[in-house]
Parts: sequence; C-alpha cells; structure tokens
Amino acid sequence: MKVLNEWFFDAQWGKIALISWGNQKGMPVLLVHGRQDSAATFLPLLEYLPDDHYYVALDMPGHGKSDQLPIGITLSRFFGVYVMDLTIQHLKWTEFICIGHSMGAGHTIFYNALNPGKIKKMILIEAGPALQQYFVDDMRELYSSYEGYYKNYVKNNTHDRVYTMSEALKSVMRARGMTKEQAKVILSRNLRKIGEDQYKLSWDRRLNNYALMYFTPEYCYKIFTKYSPPTLYIIADQSRRHAVTKGRLVADELILKISKNMKNFNIIHVDGGHDVHFTNPERISGYVSEFLNKNFEKTKSKI
Repeated sequence: MKVLNEWFFDAQWGKIALISWGNQKGMPVLLVHGRQDSAATFLPLLEYLPDDHYYVALDMPGHGKSDQLPIGITLSRFFGVYVMDLTIQHLKWTEFICIGHSMGAGHTIFYNALNPGKIKKMILIEAGPALQQYFVDDMRELYSSYEGYYKNYVKNNTHDRVYTMSEALKSVMRARGMTKEQAKVILSRNLRKIGEDQYKLSWDRRLNNYALMYFTPEYCYKIFTKYSPPTLYIIADQSRRHAVTKGRLVADELILKISKNMKNFNIIHVDGGHDVHFTNPERISGYVSEFLNKNFEKTKSKI
C-alpha cells in the first residue's frame, strides 16, 4: 500500500475528510467518489497509477469520515458540487485533473461548467447510472422522491442500528457482491466504533432518497460540452445488464452525441461491474495512466 496522508478541514456544518498520496509537486488530481462510497474506493486503483501526480480524495458529507449535513429537507444531488468547490478552495488549486465515479462523475461535470478552465482533464467512471437521474420527466416519479423522504422522515434521519464487525462485513459483502477483503476496505472509512465490537455505519441514510430532477437533453448537452476539457469516459459492461430506465437511454444517447462532436472525448468499454475501479482496477488503470500522461495542448475540441 502506498503511503497516505489524512487530514480534515472545516465547512459550515462540520468537517470534511481528505486523504492524499503521490508527489505534492506533481499535477493535482482530485478523486470524487460515488453515492454511499468514500475515498477508500480509490485505494486499489492508486496502486496502479503513476507516482508523479498528486492525488487527493475527499469523503463527501455523510460518507466516510466526513460529518453529515444537518437534519432537514431532502438532500440535493448538486450539493456535492459545492463541496468540491470548498475542497478546491482549501487546497488552493488553480487547475487540476478530476476523476469521478458515478455520482462523483456527475458532480465533476457540473463543477466544470461552473468553473471553466480549472479542470484540465476529466476521467468519468460509470457516470451513466448517475446521469440518468437528471432525466426523470415523469412528474409522479419526481414527486415520489420527495414524498418517500418525508413519509419516512424519522427513519431517514435516525442512525441507531449497531453492528458487530462480522455483521457489518457480511452486510457489505451481500449488498455489493464483494469479497471479505474488499468489504474491509469499504468499511475502513465507513465504520465508527461505539463499544467493544460495536459499530455504526457512517453513511447518511438520507443518501437513499436524493431528490430527483429533470433537465432537457439539449440543456445538458450545452452544460457537458461548452467548457469541456479532454475526457475519458469509462463504461463497465456488466453494469449495463441491470434494468435500463428511460433516463438511462437518454443519457446514453447524450454521451454518444458528445463523443461524435468532441475530438478529445474518449469512450472506453471494460469488462466489470459498476465498481470496476475498486473491484478490478487493473482493467482500467492502463487507460487512466495513459490519459493522465497524455499531452492534449496541441489538440482542440470540435465544439
């Protein structure tokens, strides 16, 4: 395991946890995890990445070792964009590369639209399942995402279940189809000890009820392409075997359109599940390393 550094910084509601590794004088790389994950999910991929970059991963609020947001209204998917902004301000980075997985990939896209020129390259891993949440055009489905949260308000804001270590490991292994060793890595940042072999999970239960939203494909095309840097878009083929929603089809068509119109938008298919960067990092590490080291300054987007 490569040497890691860990620290925290203060936000308005509590602390945000960061870990880093690599060459502090190298090109900065921010790693943004997906829903109900943590910075730990990037650790296996780290072992394969070039050491001359400086990698920093954060735990989003309600994940890992970062504090949860105060109890209140249903959570917005966009809040992660603000957390990214706070993190970049804390790090005092003027430009960087960003690697985002799933919902973290969505955060990366919108951060880039709000801060053109800061992200020099984007690596988006399994963004499709997150992007489909932006294309929910059924008003009943939109409403149900709010209704479901408030009907179960007490449950969604109560975190009283206690696990033994064995129970926690089995729960993660069962829910995510992981080995015991992989589950240990996941739980390394998501378990809080409260007694002798007694633990609580740090995941915020409200993460199961993010508010859905609807944007038109035309609007998202502008957001995704207007200031887009060179992008590596990684699709795990086994992830696509699950039920495909209307929103997923819209997202797929959007990405295909972008790939046809942006010279430096590269789609890569790999064999693996949604968490391929964690369960099988060797399947994407070569593509990621090559992309990190590639010089795009002499090539320009068609848009």
